[in-house]
Amino acid sequence: MSALFAAIFLLGLCLANAVNLTTVYEWDKFDFISNGQIKQIFDPKNVYFRYMAVFGERLFLSLDREYGIPATLVWLPTCGSTTASPKLSPFPSWDLHKKDDCDTIQFAKGMEMDPDGRLWVLDQGSSKCSSKIWIFDLINSDKTEIVHQFPDTVVSPSFDKRELQDVVLEKTPDDYLAYIADSKYEHIVVYSRKMDKSWSVKTPGKWVSLALSPKREARQLYLGSRFSSQLFSVSLSEMKNEGGSAGVYYIGEWTEFYYRMLMDSANVLYAAFYNQNYVSKWNISEPFREQRLLEVGEREATWSFTFALDTSGNLWITNRNETRVGNKTRHQLLKAAVGARSYLFSPSTALTTSGKTSDVVECSQTIVIWLLVCCLVVCGAVIAWLTLRMRRMQTSFRQIPKDNRELMPISGETRNN
Repeated sequence: MSALFAAIFLLGLCLANAVNLTTVYEWDKFDFISNGQIKQIFDPKNVYFRYMAVFGERLFLSLDREYGIPATLVWLPTCGSTTASPKLSPFPSWDLHKKDDCDTIQFAKGMEMDPDGRLWVLDQGSSKCSSKIWIFDLINSDKTEIVHQFPDTVVSPSFDKRELQDVVLEKTPDDYLAYIADSKYEHIVVYSRKMDKSWSVKTPGKWVSLALSPKREARQLYLGSRFSSQLFSVSLSEMKNEGGSAGVYYIGEWTEFYYRMLMDSANVLYAAFYNQNYVSKWNISEPFREQRLLEVGEREATWSFTFALDTSGNLWITNRNETRVGNKTRHQLLKAAVGARSYLFSPSTALTTSGKTSDVVECSQTIVIWLLVCCLVVCGAVIAWLTLRMRRMQTSFRQIPKDNRELMPISGETRNN
C-alpha cells in the first residue's frame, strides 16, 4: 500500500508541476528575409538560437556566429496572419549587420528587456572589433540609444581572450545596472547606463549563465559555470564595489550540467541543461530542490532550449531537435502559461489580465489533478482493505472444524433451538 501511495503521490506531484505547451511555429529549416543584396549561402543547420527576449508582438533571438550567417540578432513575430513559419528578420535592419564593420553588430550574445521598453544586447565583437553593449529603444522606433564599448581594462581587446555570455539587469531608483558574464575571466562585468561606465568585480569562478533574484532585500546574483551542475550566488551589494572582489556561496546541485538560467517575478528559477530534453525549476524562497517543469520528446542537441518571459505571464521557449537518422534538424517555438513576469517586475504587478487568467486556469487544473489523485488514493485504500478482509475471512473459515461447519446456518435459513 505504501508503494502504491508513493507512486500516486509522485505522479500527482509531476503533473502539478508540469505546464501545458502550445506550439507557435515549427521549422525544418530557416531562411532570412532578404533585401536583394544578402547572399543566402549559409547552411540552415548552422542556425543555433542562444538567447531570447520578448517585447509586445516581437520575439528577439541571438544566433551563433557560424559561417555564412548574415545576422546574429534577429526577430520573429509572436503571432502571424498565416500558418506558415516566418523567416528570420535582422534587427534592427541589415545596415547594422556588416562583417568587420565596427560600427555594426558583429556577434550578438546575451540580451535582456527592461520594463521601460529597451532591449539590451551584448556584442562579442570580432577579431577586428571590440566588444560592446547596445541599448535599443523599442518604443521609439527601435532607436539606438547607447553603444558602449568596453574598455580594455574591463574586457580583453583580444577576441580569443574574451567570451561575453549572459546579461541580467537591476533597476535602481535612478539607473539601470547590467551584470555580465565573461567566461574567460574570474570576474563579473558591471555597466551603469546613467554613467555610461563599466567596471569589473573579481569572483572565484568563471561564469556562463546568470540569474538575478526579484527586487527584495538581500538580492542575490545566481551564477553557473560551464560544464558544471553546481549553483552559486553572490550578494548583489558586493557588485557595487568597483574594481573590488566578491565571495560566492554554494547553493546546491542540479541533476545535470546546465547552460542557461532565467528568473521570474514569483521567485522561480528555470534552468536548461546540456544534451537534455527537459527544463527544471527551483523556488528560491525554499531550500534547494529541483523540480521538472517540462519535457519535450527525444532530444539529441547539445543546446536544446532557450527561453524568455513576456509581460502576460507566458514563458516562450525554442527547442532544437537533431536526429542522427537522416541527419535532420527541426526547431519549434513553444509557449506556456506560468503566471509570472520577469524578475524585473514586482510580484504585485507581475501579471496583466490575460496573465492572471492563465494563472487561475493553471491553479484550477492543479486542484482538479490533486482531487483525482486523492480519489485514486482512497479507492486504492478501500480495495486493499476489502481484499485483506476477504482473505482473513477465508482463512478463518478454513480453520473451523468440519463438524462445526456442518452445524453453521446456511444463508437464507435459520437454525431452531
